[in-house]
Amino acid sequence: MTNTNKVAAVILGAAIGVALVRFFKMPKEERDELYEHIKERTNDLLDNAEDTVEKVDQYIAEIESKGKNEWIDKLYLAKKMVKDFYGSNKNFLL
Repeated sequence: MTNTNKVAAVILGAAIGVALVRFFKMPKEERDELYEHIKERTNDLLDNAEDTVEKVDQYIAEIESKGKNEWIDKLYLAKKMVKDFYGSNKNFLL
């Protein structure tokens, strides 16, 4: 594993850890609200499947255009994609 891959793995692992801690510290009502937000956005994305597939293809092309060892840039693009699909004004995500 290259140094870049190790850094990316550490960043991704830390982000997952922070997200889990943040989620479990939320009051039950906020967790339920977050769950509903994710569920609604997912249904919206599925209802507009053609647009969703087109956006995903664009993000995948951007990610694949990065070099083999540019994991930080790839993670940034993955974050951008999740924020584009699921981001909200309530700062639930990212």
